Amino acid sequence: MQIDFMAWLIILIALWTYPIICYFILRLTTKKPKRRKYIFITCIIASILTALSLLTNISTTFPPLDWLLLTSLYFLSCLVVWWTQFQQNKVVKILGVVFMFVVFGLGYFSATAGILGIGLVIEQYETDREIWLGNGLIYKENSLGNAISDYRGKEVEVYKTFSWLPIIEWRINDKSYYNVITYLNPLTVDYKPNEHKIYLSATMQWGKDKKIVNWSDTLNLNSKTKK
Repeated sequence: MQIDFMAWLIILIALWTYPIICYFILRLTTKKPKRRKYIFITCIIASILTALSLLTNISTTFPPLDWLLLTSLYFLSCLVVWWTQFQQNKVVKILGVVFMFVVFGLGYFSATAGILGIGLVIEQYETDREIWLGNGLIYKENSLGNAISDYRGKEVEVYKTFSWLPIIEWRINDKSYYNVITYLNPLTVDYKPNEHKIYLSATMQWGKDKKIVNWSDTLNLNSKTKK
């Protein structure tokens, strides 16, 4: 299992430190309501943008930044939970304690006993191979399945980015191949800009007789390919 260490570290640090950081943020802004308000607004905006990016398959071309933005959802949750403990209403405080056990409990469990699960999740979303094709197109490969899975394959994605803002990308095509050949081999990628197509292929020896097996497929960039 190959895990991106930076992504794993970002998630782990967030789970361990965000509950503590949020507590001190609220405590230090008890007498500074305007500053606390700005902090909440900033966190809400960041969380909304992150949620929208997940729904629309928009991301950045710098994966660590994507993982950091993803943790903003947990940061906001921690902030809201601690906020309830700074209120006068007893019902709000009691409900806050309940949610505190749930949010913080799941977070610390994931960062300790569930640390392997974090690694498995990261593995499923990390890119194994990335090729910048030109014309603002980015080709990505990610293996499907692992040592404990009952399937093997590969997912390929094609993203588009702005030439004047190459930090933002959005997915325009994706397809999954549940085939041992695609799982075991990096695919040969042949981009034909005039045809608006990407030709994929792979070759390997198979069986005791070392028979040559060929595989190929085409991605049409003018239309989204269904999985």
